[in-house]
Amino acid sequence: MSVLFQTVINTGKLYSLNKSLRASLSKCKCLSVRKYSENPKKFASFDDVVAQRRAESKRSIVVQVNSESSFNELYCYCSKYAEVHGVHHYRNTEGEHFMLVEFKSEECLKDVLQTCGSHQKNVDVMALHSPFLWFRAVSGKKEKLVAAQTQSLVIKDGNAIVDEAVLYKELAECSSVSDQIQLLYDRTKLNDLGVRLRYMVARHLEVIFDSLYANVQVQPFGSSVNGFGKMGCDLDLVLTNSVTDEMVHLPSIYFSVKMTYV
Repeated sequence: MSVLFQTVINTGKLYSLNKSLRASLSKCKCLSVRKYSENPKKFASFDDVVAQRRAESKRSIVVQVNSESSFNELYCYCSKYAEVHGVHHYRNTEGEHFMLVEFKSEECLKDVLQTCGSHQKNVDVMALHSPFLWFRAVSGKKEKLVAAQTQSLVIKDGNAIVDEAVLYKELAECSSVSDQIQLLYDRTKLNDLGVRLRYMVARHLEVIFDSLYANVQVQPFGSSVNGFGKMGCDLDLVLTNSVTDEMVHLPSIYFSVKMTYV
């Protein structure tokens, strides 16, 4: 760029700069490619995205299962009590299988939670009321799983980390640095299930703190929500007050508060 401006200074002609820029653009395809969006999407503000993710977490549960083949049985069981919107499968670092089940509404989720058992034979175990559950396979003769035949998992192994050897091979096959950057981002970015699970953790903590504090929210921040998150990145959470318009009117009675000074 310094060479281009030096040309303008030496010749005193502005068209020299325009001519040089046009020549550069004819050789560089990266700028012309980015002029137009192949898949135009409706703009959504950050607050809208957060509200959407929080709403998803409020109507979702995470269920531990035996394997991905437990999908049909779990789907049919949940469908008895509520309309299932989608089921996502993933495994943790120990190889245990889980499924994130999203229902049509928060009321549907409440109907399913009311059917959950709290104890087995061991009465000394204290059950925790939360959206994190485990599914017990039906022993003996199983009912016909007709409802789930037309359904399928939204994603299988949704939180699997890309193999570095495979990624390196794909990067080596790219024709330009721009393609390598785009491929690296697409293969390592935090996907939809990863974001959902982070909001599920925030929701779980929010339910726990709600029994201690009034008007609180637990929300992810940082790489989990700013678009730069990678698969397997850490989760940063913040506990804040949630003040609505209904709270503006001053009542005559308040919750007791405690302030600490550092």
